[in-house]
Amino acid sequence: MNKGIEFLLKKNKVELIKGEARIENVGKIGLSDGRTIYGKNIIIATGSRPSAVPGFEFDHQRVLSSNDILAMQTLPKSLIILGAGAIGCEFSYVMNTFGIKVTLVEMVDQVLPFEDDEIAAQLKKAFTKSGIDVLTGHKAVSMDKSGKDIAVTLADGNGKQQVVEAEKVLCVFGRRPNTEDIGLEKIGIETEKGYIPVGAYYQTAVSHVFAIGDVVATPLLAHVASKEAEIAIEYIAGHGTEKKIDVDAIPSAIYCEPQVASFGLRESQAKANGIQYKKTVFPYSAIGKAVAIDKGEGLVKVLTDPTSREILGCHIIGHDATELIHELLLAKSAELLPDDIARMVHAHPSLSEILMEVMRGTSGEAIHI
Repeated sequence: MNKGIEFLLKKNKVELIKGEARIENVGKIGLSDGRTIYGKNIIIATGSRPSAVPGFEFDHQRVLSSNDILAMQTLPKSLIILGAGAIGCEFSYVMNTFGIKVTLVEMVDQVLPFEDDEIAAQLKKAFTKSGIDVLTGHKAVSMDKSGKDIAVTLADGNGKQQVVEAEKVLCVFGRRPNTEDIGLEKIGIETEKGYIPVGAYYQTAVSHVFAIGDVVATPLLAHVASKEAEIAIEYIAGHGTEKKIDVDAIPSAIYCEPQVASFGLRESQAKANGIQYKKTVFPYSAIGKAVAIDKGEGLVKVLTDPTSREILGCHIIGHDATELIHELLLAKSAELLPDDIARMVHAHPSLSEILMEVMRGTSGEAIHI
């Protein structure tokens, strides 16, 4: 465990026990060393692990999980990354920056399948410009480890195959909740696709048993798990708290360069569900600070309700996107309108001016474009 976290636990008089544990009954936990712990409430927070796919099993030396790649002592000369979600894109950027030849493969037609397609297209363009080979719309069919390099056979949407080779392969096909063999069956909790169903305050169907983080079917993000834990603990302590996190108020943050951040409605979702919206886009290149620090690549995209002007969603690609997103998320959470941000004085020069300008743009009043 991180030493900083251990310090905080000790400071707040939280006893830390390292070892394996299983639920024996409601309020009763059995430890692998034979001890038993009793308590009125249980919070299950056992996290998740990388998913393995048949034919692409981890050997932890040449075929790596996201855990394995963090433990590497030496860098490979080349790397194939299978899966262009957040983890795949982050490692593509990091490894490319180290000078490793990176091939990024994604089965669907865009990187970051759960992000806005316009933002994803911008990231693919930036990755390609930086020297990453990005192959979207390609499915990994098989893998051959018999040679010096690993050969991965890919097939495009038409079934046309090609072979790419690299010293190592990183497989990032998502994550699975760690809910097996922890004693859920002893207290009558049944999982759904491995996840623990929860209701208000993240309480399970069993009174006094809660579940938070990657074991529940919410976005697998550290800041989500942390907030879920706060809600469960506040409820247990008898304090007033919200019942659950509003999914539309969860910021997504992807730490590559350029960074990607978002919340709320995506344009593809709006089209698929017949939701009326207005799209406003403003480029980084029109902001003085971005140009001055040579970070003019990127854009902010805002979706608003054409009648009420309510902020429906925001998507950013560019420098410090993971910081900028919070001003707009706060505005949405506080039920502010674009005019409230547009009228607020923003320091010059600053990257945050782009938020003022995009909100001016929702009513056709952007100045610097």
